[in-house]
Amino acid sequence: MGDTELSTLDLEFRGLPLLDSPWSVRFAQGTRGRRALEVYNNGLLLDVMVETALAPQLLRGARRGARDGRRSVLAWGHVPPGGEPPRVVLGRTGTEAEAIVAAGGFWLALAEGDADRVIARSADGVEEQLRVRAGWSR
Repeated sequence: MGDTELSTLDLEFRGLPLLDSPWSVRFAQGTRGRRALEVYNNGLLLDVMVETALAPQLLRGARRGARDGRRSVLAWGHVPPGGEPPRVVLGRTGTEAEAIVAAGGFWLALAEGDADRVIARSADGVEEQLRVRAGWSR
């Protein structure tokens, strides 16, 4: 696997660069050569998703954290079969977070602020919801 595939992804969500947040993500290689996406909070590995064709979780994780006094929420999951990232809504306020697709069938959504819940809705109406946990919790 080349260096680009293992490097930290420098992604930007509506003007908020991932590198200005406590979050980082890296591509890795899973079993049988499948692409994997690692999710980190301030260098601590939180999750590893491996691309799959078998009923993947639409919404896999959601965490909140802060860097330099800026609070943010990161949510992630697998792209639904249609290939479009889900609509991601944060907390009771109904604030939408931009979801972007990363290679291997993964999506990420990053938004400034704080939230207690994240809802992901696919274009075909499938909806999943998770409680947002502190970035460092297991």
